[in-house]
Amino acid sequence: MLTDLLGATQTYWRKLDDIEAAYRRDELSIDEVDIEVKRLMQELGHTRRRALREFGASARYFVAQQRDVLAGTAVMGLLTYIWWTNIA
Repeated sequence: MLTDLLGATQTYWRKLDDIEAAYRRDELSIDEVDIEVKRLMQELGHTRRRALREFGASARYFVAQQRDVLAGTAVMGLLTYIWWTNIA
């Protein structure tokens, strides 16, 4: 299953809002806020890296499965470009 990067980002912003609210209510010190923000940034960074790895794996799988189709399309595009530039 692909990582829900948009959902993870929305959760990140919601948690940041919660941290800000706790700071404004004097429930967290500035040092605790810094620690929590760093932790949230690390979590989001991990999620983003995982999503990028999954996207790369999906792209490699697609290319491996459609290699002949992609190569044929590239050759047809190249021949069309050559033909088009010789007409003009």
